[in-house]
Formats: sequence, structure tokens, C-alpha cells
Amino acid sequence: MHKKGISKTVALGSAIAVLVIIAMAALIVLNMPKEVTTPTPTPRWPEKLLGGGATFVNPLMQKWAYEFQRERGLFGVDYQSIGSGQGIAKLKEQAVDFAASDAPLKRGDWEALKSVRGGVIQIPITIGSVVAIFNIPGVDELKLSQEVLLKIFDGSIKRWNDPQIVSLNPQLSNVDREIIVVYRADRSGTTFIWTSFLEKVSKGKFPSDLSFKLPDEEADRARFIGAKGNEGVTEAVRNTQYSIGYVELSYAVLNRLPHAAVENKAGKFVKASIESVTEAVRSVIEQASLPDPLDDWSDISLIKLEPPSPDAYPIVSFSYVMLYVENSPEKAAALREFLTWVYEKGQRYVADVPGYIPLPDNAVQIGLKGVSYMQEK
Repeated sequence: MHKKGISKTVALGSAIAVLVIIAMAALIVLNMPKEVTTPTPTPRWPEKLLGGGATFVNPLMQKWAYEFQRERGLFGVDYQSIGSGQGIAKLKEQAVDFAASDAPLKRGDWEALKSVRGGVIQIPITIGSVVAIFNIPGVDELKLSQEVLLKIFDGSIKRWNDPQIVSLNPQLSNVDREIIVVYRADRSGTTFIWTSFLEKVSKGKFPSDLSFKLPDEEADRARFIGAKGNEGVTEAVRNTQYSIGYVELSYAVLNRLPHAAVENKAGKFVKASIESVTEAVRSVIEQASLPDPLDDWSDISLIKLEPPSPDAYPIVSFSYVMLYVENSPEKAAALREFLTWVYEKGQRYVADVPGYIPLPDNAVQIGLKGVSYMQEK
């Protein structure tokens, strides 16, 4: 065969061989098992989360629920203002997804619940203060020493013109009227905060509890009026002249009721405000070591740590959210979503609700740590 013909044949054969190799490679590729990419599952959200408990935190919780729904639109948050005692009871009954209380769980309750759904997570959710609101016609300013405050609420100071009150408030020298004391009739975290302060002042004689202790004498008890919730105490004081009661600061501000300046550790009379409560927390947190979210919080009290700053309002406290470690997949995802939002973004709405201050960074980190402990059951 001629050399030129042989070259064409070889070239043609080489081309065919290349085409065969390409075709075989394509077949191999086509027949290789394909890697399956599993999409990240979209959480199934419940219609709503159900919370209940402290009236103390209710105005802020309603704000958070509204803003979370507006921003995220994933599910609703229904918070019921039923008091800390009822909130803890509902948590024990597993009737709510989360509870809120101004008092941490008692050590016995915390121990008992350690074996239920992985135990209870307790995390600070906000900081507030409790104030003495009053209704004395023509009087807008009132100064109360710690000792006088104790004696008003244990019933031993009975009239507004008592010399111990008048020495601090000369404008009351002619107000010869009985003091009507309004207290929380339901089991209340606000009462726990208030009585924790009275217990400290009395050196343990006045009991700290969710329930308020009435005076022993029947005649003194007749001057005490029980009301339900911060809302109820607010209304009772508003409608009862010469009365005094205790509520969370936001209720005093929102309802434009005067509240007393209280003597602090430095001996200075200070009214509760964003600035004085912030100063109290700052001065306490600098020296406090906070527990893990799964640990016992029953001994944590900002009041008993006595804010040392002369500009601090002395009756301040954390309010807590409590929830179980183990939850259904839908509820676990929703709780994680909502509470993470509260700690990371919701703090910017705190200043919109009078009477509250944002959590300090170390408390925020404890909250987020607690959220991370949640598990699906």
C-alpha cells in the first residue's frame, strides 16, 4: 500500500479509538452512582408557644411576643400573666412550654425536677425593680428608710404622721390617717423580691416567700388589702387614698403613680429609674459569680448582695425563664428560635418598655448557654 494511504488509515484508526474512549468514559460517568444531597430540613413550627407566670415580666414579654411575630412570623408566643407561683405550678404540671418567675426554684423543687425530662433550665431573662407606690392626696414625693419601710409592711407603723415617717417627710406632719397597705394576695415573685428585701432589713425576722405574711394582730390585718397581680395592686392603690403597695417599676411608670425613694446601702435615698437600677446591677454583677443554667439558683439574690454604689436603687432582681431540657422536636426548635432571638435581638426592645434594663453580657451568655442545653425527646 502506498505510504500516504497507510498514514490516512492510521490517522482514521486513531481518531476512532479516541472517540471510542470518550464514549466509554461518558458511559462510565453516566452509570456511576450519583451522590445524593440531602436538603437541610425546614423545622416544623408549632402554631404557638405557651408561657405563663410572673406579672413582673408581663409588659416586656408582650412586647417581645409582638416584635418576634412581626420580625420572624414563624409562630406565636402566648404569655399568660398568672403570677410566679402559678407559673411554677404549671411548669411542674407540664402545662406550659416555659414558665417565668421572679424567684428561682427552691432547692427542693429543683432537686425533685432533675429526673423529669432531663431537668429544668433556669436562665435570667430580664432585670427589674420593685417599688413602693403610694396614694397620699397632695403628696408626690416620699422618702423611706429601710427600717421605716419594714415597719410599715410588718404593721408596726400604723399612721402617716408617725414621727419616724415625719422625720423624713415633714410634709406629712398633719396627715393623721391610717396607712392602708396593699399586698399581693396570690403567690408572687414580686412578693418574693419585696419580702427578700424586708427579710434582709429585719435580719431574718420577716420571712421571704412568694406569699406575703400579714400582721399577727387582727386590728392591724384590717388595714391590709390583698390584690391579685401587679395589675391588681396598681388599681387598688390608685383607688384607695392613703394607701401604699409594692409593684414592679414598669407598672408605676405606665400608670403614672408616684413611688418612694428608698434608702440604699450607702445611706442615700434613691428612686428607682433606668439609671439607678442599671447602676445597682452593674455594681453587683462585678462581684457576683452566676451559676450554670442547670444548677441551683435558689441562693442567688441581687438584693442580698446589696448593691454598693451610692447611686444604686436597692430593690432589684433578675426575673427567670424556666423550661425542661427535653422537648418535642417542634417545641424544642421553637423555644430555641424564640429565646435565642430574645437574647440576641430582643434586648434592643427592652428600653421601649419603661422599668426594665437590658441584661448584662455575662447574663446574656448564661441565657444562650441554657438554650443550647435543650434536647429533642
